[in-house]
Amino acid sequence: MERGGTRIPCDIPITLTSLDPRDQFSHPCVVILVNLRGCAVRSPRPVHSGTIVCLESLPTKTPVEARVVHCISLGEFEKLWLLGLSLNEAGNVWGINPMPADWTTP
Repeated sequence: MERGGTRIPCDIPITLTSLDPRDQFSHPCVVILVNLRGCAVRSPRPVHSGTIVCLESLPTKTPVEARVVHCISLGEFEKLWLLGLSLNEAGNVWGINPMPADWTTP
């Protein structure tokens, strides 16, 4: 599976909300790396792989759904986790302009 093109470092504050009724939460997070198919998010709590989440307060103003594919602790004393998210629908939901040359709609 292709990775979705060039990865762009960023600092985009969002609200991450679980759509899983068994693990409900909504909290502020920061997107730190993006491409067309997903992103890396710094989170104040761990989230199980497979959890469906909604990203809100994006620069494009449109909420999007994604699935958690990775959750990695950033250290025992950091109290932060790095989440790898795969977007349900690929696209430049980040408002990156100009887009990298290899960011074509999949």
